[in-house]
Amino acid sequence: MSVRIDWLPLSRLAELQAFVDEHWRRGHVLARDAELLRWQHRRRSDPERLSVLVAEEDGRLVAMLGWIEFDACVHDDRVRGGWMTNWLVAPEARGRGLGRMLVERALDIEYDFVGALAANAATRHVLGRGGFTELGMHRWVRVFDPEGLRELLGGRKVAPAEAVPGVEGGGRFVGACRDADFVRWRYEEHPRFRYEVLEDGSAAYRIETIQESTANVLRIVDFLGGADLAEALGRAGERAGALFADFWCTSAQAGAPLEAAGFEREEESVLPGRFQPLDFSDRPIVSCFWAAPRLGVDVAGGDLYVTRADSDLDRPN
Repeated sequence: MSVRIDWLPLSRLAELQAFVDEHWRRGHVLARDAELLRWQHRRRSDPERLSVLVAEEDGRLVAMLGWIEFDACVHDDRVRGGWMTNWLVAPEARGRGLGRMLVERALDIEYDFVGALAANAATRHVLGRGGFTELGMHRWVRVFDPEGLRELLGGRKVAPAEAVPGVEGGGRFVGACRDADFVRWRYEEHPRFRYEVLEDGSAAYRIETIQESTANVLRIVDFLGGADLAEALGRAGERAGALFADFWCTSAQAGAPLEAAGFEREEESVLPGRFQPLDFSDRPIVSCFWAAPRLGVDVAGGDLYVTRADSDLDRPN
């Protein structure tokens, strides 16, 4: 039986949600929130399709690979970018290379710059063999309410900040183009979260209330600015009564101004990374990146600016 690979028509959205629910995770947010799925996986060149590559046999879905499409700024070039999400193959179809075929289709035809953020060990193994490069993320944290944070941690001790060497060089940008279209779609049109955008998109954050709690945290999802902007974010956290604020990014240079505003850079911490529900099990974020050879991208060279929120777009758990 032959396998057909193509972008999924929007009319089959319910079928995709059932596939996610059965083979990815029961009750997953994309399996129950059609509006969020349509927003996250819009196919920019074809509004009648989703940016989800699927493999099917006899009209039945057997594999999928979701993509979040964006314009990537790679030094002086503007190219097609895609973040990989929800990569899965039905159990009965495994061992036939369908997952690899979905990735190869995207790299051969669709995208020039690709990332798989917070990749698990299996994903990292497969993508590493396909020419992807691994890179970790830094986290910056500022605590506003030490007593409230101790109560939240329930006896866990916060690890002291470790001195982490900065990245030399850089200065040229590689990442999603933070232009007006991106800011409007990413923050102003988000179907579930309310974001505050500062200086035309140079920074963005949201206040999140921890599930089954009245405590807040300030999640910084974008920061491309200097000391004044960092201070403005600190004031926003204080006004909101947040326990702490955090920001995750691949670029040590991009986050450095936060340190002058009271943020500390940590490679390991007991602070939770998810709040719906509260989750202390976050592993270190290691991501995989690929760029078309003609672009000459050095992923580890210090130019890459990618935040934790870029790929899954800060979606609800």
